[in-house]
Amino acid sequence: MKINDRELKVAIPLKTNSERVPNKNLRPFCGEDSLFDIKAKQLLKVFSPDDVYVSSENEAVEKLCAKYGFNFHLRDLALTKSTAKENQIVSAIVNAIPGAPDIMWCQVTQPLFDEFDRLIDCYSNLDPKYDSIAVVKRVGHHILDANGNPVNFNFGYWHKISQDLPKLFEVTWSAFIMRREMLEQAWYQIGRNPYLFETTRPLVDINDNQDFEVASILYNHYSKLKDNL
Repeated sequence: MKINDRELKVAIPLKTNSERVPNKNLRPFCGEDSLFDIKAKQLLKVFSPDDVYVSSENEAVEKLCAKYGFNFHLRDLALTKSTAKENQIVSAIVNAIPGAPDIMWCQVTQPLFDEFDRLIDCYSNLDPKYDSIAVVKRVGHHILDANGNPVNFNFGYWHKISQDLPKLFEVTWSAFIMRREMLEQAWYQIGRNPYLFETTRPLVDINDNQDFEVASILYNHYSKLKDNL
């Protein structure tokens, strides 16, 4: 995809050796569709298949990529282990993409995020002062640290109601857009001056099999609501 004379490609990191939730990204999540299938279909509403690059340590993923017309990159198994550094992972995946495009880093583990058209529009109009875009969600709760100290309010009857709390944001790890200039300095998903793309979509955090089942129920529920709008 070319926008304002800048090439934009999609990188999907796709591990298949999750220790906490075996085969998390490829097992059935909604009907026969896996988390990968869901994200692939979402991306294809906006991107051409040849704009998408999937990086996995599993050669079998190449057949899944062929189903959607995506490009496949066989990743070193060591780069899927917990010992791998994030900059090593990012640089290996990005450098496997030909040319020197800007990169949308997209993870399949947030199936409810499907605002890629808005995200692309944001990117096409991005002020040059921003070196990246991070999808975030506002945190509107009263937060304590591990020692019981208030983080975004003060104890007492004068404490601020949730609507008046300072703006804090959670990184959703659903999608990022990284300008090439920033990438070559940091090899990380977020630069020094990111634009915060705020989403209101619900988040799911899949850390075990129970989380997987709950996330599947939520996805089915919200999908039905969307279909009825």
